[in-house]
Amino acid sequence: MYAAERRRIILDAVRRDASVEVSELAERFGVSASTIRRDLNELHRADLLVRAYGGAVTPPAAREAPFAERETAHREEKERIGAHAATLVRPGETVILDGGTTCECLARHLRDIPRLTVVTFGMNILSALTGAEQVTVIGVGGLLDHRTQMFGGVLALDALAAYNLRFDKAFIAATGVAAESGVTNYGFEEIPLKRRAIDLSREIVLLADASKVGARATGFIAPLARIHRLVTGCDATEQQVAALRAAGMTVDLV
Repeated sequence: MYAAERRRIILDAVRRDASVEVSELAERFGVSASTIRRDLNELHRADLLVRAYGGAVTPPAAREAPFAERETAHREEKERIGAHAATLVRPGETVILDGGTTCECLARHLRDIPRLTVVTFGMNILSALTGAEQVTVIGVGGLLDHRTQMFGGVLALDALAAYNLRFDKAFIAATGVAAESGVTNYGFEEIPLKRRAIDLSREIVLLADASKVGARATGFIAPLARIHRLVTGCDATEQQVAALRAAGMTVDLV
């Protein structure tokens, strides 16, 4: 079989199954693992897939989907992630929540935790916590991105610095997390706030549905070493989960 035909079949497989493994492809085509790696590297350079530990995965969308679209995607999985993440929060803590739909699922489970302080730059998080009288809610203002419903820019960074707070935990969202590329994001304007939240927090928890595990975006947020725990869906790629754990990250599959 010619290399071009083999690569076409590989691309069909990764589009169908979301991920492929070098060992399985080598056995299927009767070629060496190094040959398959070359095929995957060529497809990766053409932006047709994303190389991952032991194989490859489908690339994430070339843009961040609008908030309304993301709100309905992977809904049940995000609810499980949010409910589990809430069990990590203790009464009396001060936490910072990223914006985004998965963090909103978490926020709804925080409403009855006593003496909790929540700081956020997500307008949807503020809405989710409105009326939760046991929770002290602090909104970090700035320039509102209507697409993501998040406040950002220089004004938001200045506002966060002005509070002079330190956090027990930061719950961060991202476009992708992968063993070889760390934590990444498509929205460049959000990255400085995410990094600042990480710097100010004792424990960093990344919330990401399974489709984002093994995915890579253009903007770099943080290396794996800065993230203590990932909460994701049980359908996350096994090879990536193993690689993330090998890098020292706790991974909770829900």
